[in-house]
Amino acid sequence: MQVRRYPHQFRFQLIAKWLTETYAPCKTADVGGGKGLLAYLLNQAGWDVTVIDPVHQSLPPKYKDISLDKRVLISDRDSVKRIDEPFQEEMTKDYDLLIGLHTHGSNIKIINSCNKYKKNFVLFPCCVIDEPIEIKSNINWFDSLENYGKELGMPVERVTLNFVRQSTGIYSRI
Repeated sequence: MQVRRYPHQFRFQLIAKWLTETYAPCKTADVGGGKGLLAYLLNQAGWDVTVIDPVHQSLPPKYKDISLDKRVLISDRDSVKRIDEPFQEEMTKDYDLLIGLHTHGSNIKIINSCNKYKKNFVLFPCCVIDEPIEIKSNINWFDSLENYGKELGMPVERVTLNFVRQSTGIYSRI
């Protein structure tokens, strides 16, 4: 039997579900969190999530709840906490978990700061834009990122979720 792979637009719901199964609700930063849908979903589940993104965006007006198979409207009175600045490593000390899905230039910063402050991270890296890591030929960048965390002595694991495109992530649980 083949497992259904969800379209990319459902990644926030699938990641939120996995996060709530893997971690207890905690104070979390969604680095590069864009419109804040992941933060919104986690906050609805009892988490305390702040989006850190230099570009301010409003929550989307709706999303489709895949567990209920229905459209959910988000009130324009709803919001998520935001820090409209680029991520800086020292911000990590204020959180228990850092999440990065589309964090141009911040994947290595997230790993370094989580190592320094003994915090957990979850990364579903999409690309290497502005990353300060040497790209080596014939070596997958994702593998390099995972190995970088392990070389720092962090307990880094992989996870693959059931949505199309960048569905593999790395995470730590200290």
